[in-house]
Amino acid sequence: MSIPSFDLKVVRSDRTTRIAPSGELDIASAPEFEEAIAEATAEPGAKVVLDLRELTFMDSTGLRALAQTNARADEAGFVLSIVRGPRQIERVLEISGLAGLLPLVDAPPGAAPPGAAPDGAVDAPPDAASASSS
Repeated sequence: MSIPSFDLKVVRSDRTTRIAPSGELDIASAPEFEEAIAEATAEPGAKVVLDLRELTFMDSTGLRALAQTNARADEAGFVLSIVRGPRQIERVLEISGLAGLLPLVDAPPGAAPPGAAPDGAVDAPPDAASASSS
């Protein structure tokens, strides 16, 4: 019997902590996930980004962790953003009713939108630039 895979990346930058679980977030892996959240939220005013894009599975313990973290955000004084996961994770959030309650975002806060130049300016298609100059 093989153990389902789970990995957790935690990246701290200034007052923002990005927690990115990958694999299966379930009863076996939730304690590690919850511990990382607790460490990241220990300081008032912290910003926490939970990045679900690499999850492949999430059970009710993962849902509970997200709901509890969201509930604690206001009372503990930290800012929470949750980056949407793949379709199967989004579906679990929808079925549970949490999708409408959680602070879900499409990309991590501060990330450049697709097609953005390194300086933040959005690249225009070459034909649009030549059409406007004629």
